Amino acid sequence: MSPDTGGITAGVIGTGNLGRNHARIYSGSEKIEKVYIFDTDHSCAEDVSSSFGAEISGSRTELLDNCDLVSVCTPATSHFEIVSDALERDLHVLVEKPLASSSELGVEMVKKARERNLVLQVGHIERFNGAFQAVLPLIKQPRFIEIHRLSTFTARGIDVSVAVDLMIHDLDLVLALLKGSELTECRCSGAGLLTDSADIVNARLEFESGCVANLTASRVSREPMRKMRIFQKDLYLSVNLRDKSVEAFTTTGDVDIEAADRDPLSFIRPVEIEIDRSEPLKKEIDSFLDAVITGSEPVVSGEEGAAALELAEMILKQVESP
Repeated sequence: MSPDTGGITAGVIGTGNLGRNHARIYSGSEKIEKVYIFDTDHSCAEDVSSSFGAEISGSRTELLDNCDLVSVCTPATSHFEIVSDALERDLHVLVEKPLASSSELGVEMVKKARERNLVLQVGHIERFNGAFQAVLPLIKQPRFIEIHRLSTFTARGIDVSVAVDLMIHDLDLVLALLKGSELTECRCSGAGLLTDSADIVNARLEFESGCVANLTASRVSREPMRKMRIFQKDLYLSVNLRDKSVEAFTTTGDVDIEAADRDPLSFIRPVEIEIDRSEPLKKEIDSFLDAVITGSEPVVSGEEGAAALELAEMILKQVESP
């Protein structure tokens, strides 16, 4: 494929809710000349085709033979086969999270992409959330991270534990914030309330840097929530990933304990933070296209996707241990 910004053909395999939006964004991109789609549910593919002008392929193989890059938006159990097939045809791949149905298979996919010098990006979309992107430059040496990701119950994703379905988003964020710091301890608990897998999980992660991350994920809550709090010296951040808002406070300088006792708010001040509220999925796909065109490292590499999945598996193993 030419590194030019024109003449690129994109494919989308799986045209459910996520795949539909991938097709929409590719179809609206000036960098993409043509979009092909494939889904075993032909009526679903026809709906996406009529909405965005994408061309329906008769088979997965036909789609891969016509494309330069592809988004894989199918269940995780099919990721290894589809992504491997795409990589063997020298296609760049954006695969929705989790990277694969197991970290072992994920590592194989990463190895194949590296050997062929291809972009393999994983769809951990919270990396492109404007609220997270806004606070990322401020985070230097976090000491404590607390994240709650709660959702109401739906039938989607119940074939896997909430650790792999939901918590994996936050595991990726924590690993991104603490890049280079080794995990030293992992303590977890969880329970299955409505399914045979864990529906609510708590994980306490301790890192070599001294930072502790406390994560809770639930798919049986009454109200949805996606919030993270980050504490470091002289800085407190409260990040609402759901509505893309941030509260940030820092100290005003040397703290007068007596004055602080009389007025606890006298020694802190709010920090103004600008937030990009544009669509995270569009930013994710734009970053994928930039990595393909320029040959740069993707924002969420295959290695990072495999690391988040491996940690999710570690947590699930502890939760399921008697």
